[in-house]
Amino acid sequence: MPDSSQPLIYSKSSASVVRTAAKTNEDALAIDVPWTTFASAGIITSDQMGLIYSLDEKKSNPSLQSGIFKEDGVAYVALFTAFFEGINKDEVIGYALAMLDEITFADTRVASFFTKVIVDSKGATDPLKPLFKLLSRSTPFIVEKAATMMAKLVGDPPPQDCPPAVVAILDGHLSKFAQWVVTAMKEVHPSEAADSEKTSAAISGLQALVSTARGRTAALAADALPPIEALVTASSVSHSSSTVQLLYQTLFALWSLSYSKEAALEMTNSKVGLIAKLVEIIKGSQKEKVIRVALSTLRNLQGVGKSNDMMVVNGLMPVLEVLQVRKFADEDIPEDIDFLHHSLQSNLLGLTSWDVYKTELESGQLEWSPSHKSEHFWKDNHKAFEAHDCAAIKQLVALLSSEDPKVLAIVCSDISELIKHHPEGRRLVVQYGAKTYAMGVLKHPDPTVQKHALTCVQRMMVINWEYLNRS
Repeated sequence: MPDSSQPLIYSKSSASVVRTAAKTNEDALAIDVPWTTFASAGIITSDQMGLIYSLDEKKSNPSLQSGIFKEDGVAYVALFTAFFEGINKDEVIGYALAMLDEITFADTRVASFFTKVIVDSKGATDPLKPLFKLLSRSTPFIVEKAATMMAKLVGDPPPQDCPPAVVAILDGHLSKFAQWVVTAMKEVHPSEAADSEKTSAAISGLQALVSTARGRTAALAADALPPIEALVTASSVSHSSSTVQLLYQTLFALWSLSYSKEAALEMTNSKVGLIAKLVEIIKGSQKEKVIRVALSTLRNLQGVGKSNDMMVVNGLMPVLEVLQVRKFADEDIPEDIDFLHHSLQSNLLGLTSWDVYKTELESGQLEWSPSHKSEHFWKDNHKAFEAHDCAAIKQLVALLSSEDPKVLAIVCSDISELIKHHPEGRRLVVQYGAKTYAMGVLKHPDPTVQKHALTCVQRMMVINWEYLNRS
């Protein structure tokens, strides 16, 4: 596992994703804002007007802006807080958010001044509150930029010797924002997420959030993995530009999360078969950026739990061998391919046919791999199903409740084969409840499932299955 404590390199281009009716930072900063109007209205002071003019003059150079900001950071925090609290015009709020986004991208240390204001005032002044309120605005660009900025500002740990009350405020902001991201991802059905401005804003915020160890911990605590996995699954079945972009962003978030040991273990044990899904994406995608981040995620998962065996079982090795002869513009891709191929060699050689089958069974993501159809496999391994208090038989029976038609068909076929080859197979599968579940599967609308379920039920009902074959 890589070092999970270090911040990740955060790509601005990956965070600023254009959707319908959204804008880029460049678009937002192209307007001329009449700052004197806001000074006359008492929203900003004459001193603050001077501060914004200093930034305005350098808006083509965010690096210079960040230097100016750091010269009087507390005053600039008060300036942006005044914007977010006192101005309602979308164009101006968008302008301020885009400027702050550019400045904090040029120098991440700028973000620390927002925390400093909270710490120095012992929580009496909180510039993050008005920013959080912007997440409820109706303008997509504002919501997306506010989400990105919140993630940047809450991701750093509190300073040393920070009073507990202030730590509680900062932790509260982090937790609240992580929960907002997860809730926003769940608001739109995954099949419609690629064209959703709310999902775009949530994913942009998530990417910035999980670029730090503190943010990764918060995202995991908010149960971010299930909606991310749902988006990966949904977006991997389409090749439209918006869907591919969403797939890249969600994979980017997964890759960032995989730097957390806890998250990596959860990914390896994913109920949706995340490793199998990543292998499938690598195999089918033509986009280098998608392949790169999927490979990088698998590289981070390498060695976690049973991930290596799962990669082999799900066919990563032949996929890597195909990719080894493909030309890539991104030099990181061949390096990841070679690393994974080399590190998985020992797993490939050490796996017996039973190991492969058992790993696949434990993942719950069954494919029509050779083991399921091989007469030799069942003759050689039927006794292995009795190991560990018949754990494999219990897993087979549990999978009779799967919602995946392919899994149901394979499980029914496997139970049929076990009854055929194991002298006590019928008694064992019935003992653990297979008959009741299989009877229910008979009503499944999929004809392939029906076919295998019928054979399964017949073999459970007839003691001498060989008599059934002859009849």
